[in-house]
Amino acid sequence: MWIVGFLFAAIIATGFVALGAYMVYHVSRESEREDNLRRLWTWIGKGFVLPMILWGLMNIGLAWWLQPFMPSVQAAQASVGGFWFGDFLRVMAGGIIIVSTYWLAVTLGWTMFQISRGLEKEVWSNFRALCLTSLAGMALPSGFLIFVGGWHMLGLALSSVMLPILGYSPSVLNRVKRKPMYSAAIARMKFGKYAQAEKEIIRQLENAENDFDGWMMLAELYANQFNDLNEAEQMIVEICDQPKVTPSQLSIALHKLADWHLKIGSDPDAARRALQVIPMRLPGSHLARMAELRSRQIPNTVEELREQNVARPVPMPGLSDNLGDATGIETVGDTKQAANTANQLIERLTRDPNDVFTRERLARIMVEQLGKVDGGIEQIELLLGMADQPDVKRADWLGLIAAWYLKFKQNELMARGYMERLIREYPGYPQALAAQRRINLMTAEKRQAELRSARPTIRIEPD
Repeated sequence: MWIVGFLFAAIIATGFVALGAYMVYHVSRESEREDNLRRLWTWIGKGFVLPMILWGLMNIGLAWWLQPFMPSVQAAQASVGGFWFGDFLRVMAGGIIIVSTYWLAVTLGWTMFQISRGLEKEVWSNFRALCLTSLAGMALPSGFLIFVGGWHMLGLALSSVMLPILGYSPSVLNRVKRKPMYSAAIARMKFGKYAQAEKEIIRQLENAENDFDGWMMLAELYANQFNDLNEAEQMIVEICDQPKVTPSQLSIALHKLADWHLKIGSDPDAARRALQVIPMRLPGSHLARMAELRSRQIPNTVEELREQNVARPVPMPGLSDNLGDATGIETVGDTKQAANTANQLIERLTRDPNDVFTRERLARIMVEQLGKVDGGIEQIELLLGMADQPDVKRADWLGLIAAWYLKFKQNELMARGYMERLIREYPGYPQALAAQRRINLMTAEKRQAELRSARPTIRIEPD
């Protein structure tokens, strides 16, 4: 009979331990379950198995001077011819029940403490309401357990209060928030009702205060519609300081701020300062390298920015059908103005030698405005030597050099060499087709010239 009682107590204790393990699994996030269960096995060994071993050793009577802790076992061992193992199992059965209930209470309490840390205001309010509801509902049953069983039932009483909390907590903690809807604000902006759009965005953000898209929409409204660049900048700074902002969101916000400083504020220094925050916050990342590259491309002065924003004619391919036409560079008033522009471009290239647009523009001014053909061709050769340039640009540059040799140096041999290189390296491109037509035309013109020179002259003698 005593063996059956011990086995029954062991089954009940195992159930309590399994219940605690299930609750840990139930409230854990999917990404954390494996680690939590691994730690739980260690806690079972330390908090349940080890105390039971110590309880058994304390009551088995290791030596004559170290008697069993429980008086019933001690008396049974002291009696003459007494069978004490049954009393030992009864003591172990009671101990295993008590230890398992206290282990369950400690496990549930620690789990509640872990899931309650760092909860947002609204979620914490819901979780606290759940705790109070469970306490109110289970206060009477848990109090009855303590009244009937004494303090031995304290672990079970506490567990009965915490079990409903952990059972319902996933539905409270993982409640899917309704995403903010900005369609009404967008509609108001389309009709020019920007003040109403601002109120609508703020109303949506009150229910989702960490929504990146909403804050960016509000900042863009201040910058583009209210012309309040300072307020927009402050809003971007606050967005970047949010703990849940991702690296890509931080980069998007600061690039947008740089755009506003350039387009609205005409302040290249402020735009550069905004981009420099990205390498400081994300050192060594791809986003940092992209920000540094863009920062180098920003003009250094307001005058350079204004000049960059002026619309220029798009340069046409050099190998056009009529080489006498202009090749598409913007008109510069006189030689002195062209020289000043070239010096400014050279100064920019000193700061950033990899500025492709500036180097190509310098080459065109040198050749077509200043007559320095060799210097312009040298600049284009430097562009051809740059890595990671698109093939279509390389084809354009080869055709441009060939056109300059034909137009300004009348050197068909060098021009033909560059055109043959263009056809060989970039076949199928429109520039290669134009080069082939030009070579065919040059060949036909040369053949006609040879035929005219070889044709005999007929002289008519007078009668």
